[in-house]
Amino acid sequence: MTRLFAVLIFTTVLSGCSIYYAATAPAPVQLQNVRVGAHRDSVVGTLGVPVVTEKRNSDRVDVYEFVNGSPSESKVRILVYIAGDLFTLGLTELAFWPLELAAGQGTQGRAIVSYGTDDLANAVMLTRRDGAPWETAPPRAASPTEAMVVPSY
Repeated sequence: MTRLFAVLIFTTVLSGCSIYYAATAPAPVQLQNVRVGAHRDSVVGTLGVPVVTEKRNSDRVDVYEFVNGSPSESKVRILVYIAGDLFTLGLTELAFWPLELAAGQGTQGRAIVSYGTDDLANAVMLTRRDGAPWETAPPRAASPTEAMVVPSY
């Protein structure tokens, strides 16, 4: 009986880790607000306070570090974590917790934004934290069939 109680306590303590990290994962950053022509207040509101600010000639250059998280719909994974924990008495945490830390906590990024004297961005560079370019999906052009509007009678 004591052994069963110890196992229940252990699984209760262990089982909350991946669920907690998934529930507190960062939200996505609205990177479309970080563009040439954006006001500095808008960029700071999107990315947070810059980690470095320096003056270059008459321009101000800010360096931002941010975490671009997952959309709130992806938090459905919490249900999988709960089901796995209940079914295996918490043993799935040995797989779920490292998986959540590796893939569920968003992508770290860096932005370097140069502002003119009017505080409008005149150059923007978005990269991953390791320096690789940030992949942004280009706007998709409509196919010829999507562009045609065919009335239905």
